[in-house]
Amino acid sequence: MNQKDKMEWLLKEALEKIDDGIQIYDENGVLLYCNQNSRQISTIPDSMEIIGKHMLDIWNVDPQKSTVLSCLKEHAPVKNLVDTFSSVTAGDVTTVNTAYPLSYDGKLEGAVLFERDILAIHKRKKEVDTILNALNQYTEKNPSVKLSGYSFDQIIGENESFRNAIELAQKFAALDFNILLIGETGTGKEMFAQSIHRASPRSQKNFVAVNCAALPDTLIESMLFGTTKGAYTGSESRAGLFEEANGGTLFLDELNSMSLAMQAKILRVIQEGTFRRIGSNKLLHTDVRIISSCNEEPFAAVEQEKLRRDLFYRLSSVQIVIPPLRDRLDDLKPLIEHYISTKRRHFAKSIQQVSPQVMTLFEQYNWPGNVRELYHVLDYAMNVMEEGEINPDCLPVYMKGTLTKETPESTPLSSQKETTLDIYHSKLEHLVGDYESRILRDVLEYYGNNISRAARSLGISRQSLSYRLKKYGILL
Repeated sequence: MNQKDKMEWLLKEALEKIDDGIQIYDENGVLLYCNQNSRQISTIPDSMEIIGKHMLDIWNVDPQKSTVLSCLKEHAPVKNLVDTFSSVTAGDVTTVNTAYPLSYDGKLEGAVLFERDILAIHKRKKEVDTILNALNQYTEKNPSVKLSGYSFDQIIGENESFRNAIELAQKFAALDFNILLIGETGTGKEMFAQSIHRASPRSQKNFVAVNCAALPDTLIESMLFGTTKGAYTGSESRAGLFEEANGGTLFLDELNSMSLAMQAKILRVIQEGTFRRIGSNKLLHTDVRIISSCNEEPFAAVEQEKLRRDLFYRLSSVQIVIPPLRDRLDDLKPLIEHYISTKRRHFAKSIQQVSPQVMTLFEQYNWPGNVRELYHVLDYAMNVMEEGEINPDCLPVYMKGTLTKETPESTPLSSQKETTLDIYHSKLEHLVGDYESRILRDVLEYYGNNISRAARSLGISRQSLSYRLKKYGILL
């Protein structure tokens, strides 16, 4: 057996070991390969020759709903499509199918199909449950295997001030200083924090994060310090985040949103390296590196008594300022290209780029939600677009219209020109929605993106405000 024949034999044998049914087609939908599992799903005997036939000559399936034909037509993946069909030798069969296009040098050459019937899915579920149980048992005994998700090579951007922030973070990652990240909501502070942890000597220990703005003090205290059974009604003995992060990194996100009383308790732990669980007299020791973040200028937060001065100096041995997206618009293109490249495989359509008109609008927009908002807008656009490139019609309602640098989204409502709302050529629901979106943005900006305060000001519940923020794609 020569090397080429051996390689072909090995590849076929490898495909036969996979539990899924596998079929490979050329660009015209002609079957080139079918493994035994796929034959068994459709009850096709080995004696029946199907290689070289068009799929519609083998399976009775609606061409408009076919996973393979849709994949070949759209030049894009089709994932987890449930379909019922019949083969030439069997009755109805229901499977869950996923197909990927196969291209060479930019030209579509075919597609590969993975199929599972209900028996295979139940078998896979049992296997996954068994694997998860084994993995959980292993990680409980070996906590050092738990690593955070991001590293510096996953942070996208070439803007000079942004690269300076990355280089500073990389420089101090290996040194055991507490670090304060300063940046607006959505700029990627947690991505920086996780990257610093991954590049530090503590990387083999846990990275634990808590959003100080999302939780009330009573809940944050029990989360950070843990609880003892009987400390209050329904309480159980549970380790807190200081225990979980011992030897590793604790990330306090939006520290300036935490009450001064809670900040005092954190300061005590930092100074003494000890704490007690709620309801316990037992003193516990902790060794954690603290990375914290502020979504406003920290010196102003200190002067406004939102941030304790002594805690600020304890946690800000190194300060890293992450610039907002509006100050690094030169990174728009690489951010968009990276995100589309990462996400396009999840959509059964060809997604190539954004149109010049959309790029112009993006460059004029103020991006109050920063990179997080950009990704949200792209997600929305990729879901509603038809094909090819993202055009202005694919954007959320609040982004449509005549946005200019003279009337940015962050301009107070009272000073925006009425011409930004085209009341003569828009549906009433869109006009009302656009106006409501602007009101919400202004109120949130006034209250420093504090949802609870904004909700009280508007006379609505926090849940109602959260629903509206999600409805209009407003990211904090």
